[in-house]
Amino acid sequence: MDSPKPPEEQLTEALRESGDVQRLLYAAAHELKQPLRTISTYAQLLQRQKTDDPQARELTSFIVHAATEMNRLVEDLLKYSRAGNSVRRTTVKLNTVVQWAVLNLQEVIQECNAEVICEDLPELSIDESQFVQVFQQLFSNALKFRGTETPRIEVTGIEEAETCRISVRDNGPGVEPRFHEQIFEPFKRLHGKEIPGSGLGLALCKKIVHAHGGKIWVESDGVHGSVFQIALPI
Repeated sequence: MDSPKPPEEQLTEALRESGDVQRLLYAAAHELKQPLRTISTYAQLLQRQKTDDPQARELTSFIVHAATEMNRLVEDLLKYSRAGNSVRRTTVKLNTVVQWAVLNLQEVIQECNAEVICEDLPELSIDESQFVQVFQQLFSNALKFRGTETPRIEVTGIEEAETCRISVRDNGPGVEPRFHEQIFEPFKRLHGKEIPGSGLGLALCKKIVHAHGGKIWVESDGVHGSVFQIALPI
């Protein structure tokens, strides 16, 4: 019977395998883009053709919708495969990062009359573009899974010893405690297909935060909104 490998060797193998998976994921997603683009283009051309056959119109519409959803999934896979792989740190004020995320979501924020409040946040050495993705994903989720009240998102931050903790609070329905860890797993969805999404958003956030030496978690009772906490080294 073979003796168990030392922990450091097991870690090295795990990292190597993880890297192989990431490269395969990126390559597969990239190769899917062209055939998807072709399917989508021809389906849209068919959709524009005049036809008296209602079934043909319906089936063509299904193809266009499926191609759009598949393209969104491929884009999310590409983002996930690249996230955290190359961290280009600059010293940036977190308020600037939040402002970019809000700007990118301006249309949907206005549509649901949401309010995003951000207190004065510290400067950190981070990859700015990657953390724009993190905040944008957290804000997008708060808007997508909002409750009956007008959406309200609050961003606060405090420095604790050698750590900066950023909190993103929303007034949505919250996340049941039994799902607190699962929601950060790739492709984990708590809602049906009536709400669009690939289930990669929070996994992407976790990957980026971990690449910066931090951690992310959620605090919620599943009724009174959620608070997503991000702890980063200063």
